[in-house]
Amino acid sequence: MPDKIITGYDGSDGGKAALVEALRLAKDLGGEVLVLFAYEKVVVGGESHDLDEAVEAIGARVLAEAAESAEGAGVALATEYIEGPAAQTLADVAEREAARYIVVGGNGEPPLKAWVLGSTPSKLLALAKCPVLVVRAQ
Repeated sequence: MPDKIITGYDGSDGGKAALVEALRLAKDLGGEVLVLFAYEKVVVGGESHDLDEAVEAIGARVLAEAAESAEGAGVALATEYIEGPAAQTLADVAEREAARYIVVGGNGEPPLKAWVLGSTPSKLLALAKCPVLVVRAQ
């Protein structure tokens, strides 16, 4: 079974950098990439339904963008839209898939801000059972 690389993707510069690195890593290992778009639903009032629909449309768009940008990379790639907090969801899917690595983008937040606000990469370091690679946007 080929090594699986999980990457979180949101269409940001950090997400794009993470996808490029995940594809490179998977190619080097003879593995495959699973690209995730995770979103934690908002549970307040009737307007939250509209927000959820808008985010689902964004998720579909960015996952299609990820798949398109990976064409020609010579790596098997799958995408998945999944509900839940980003860090926990990435860690759970990585465990489910027995992933070798999780690759995510980082925005280079100062350590104190990342700790106080709880950035996805910071949370992943505590949650993931496999190595986490954080790639900064160029």
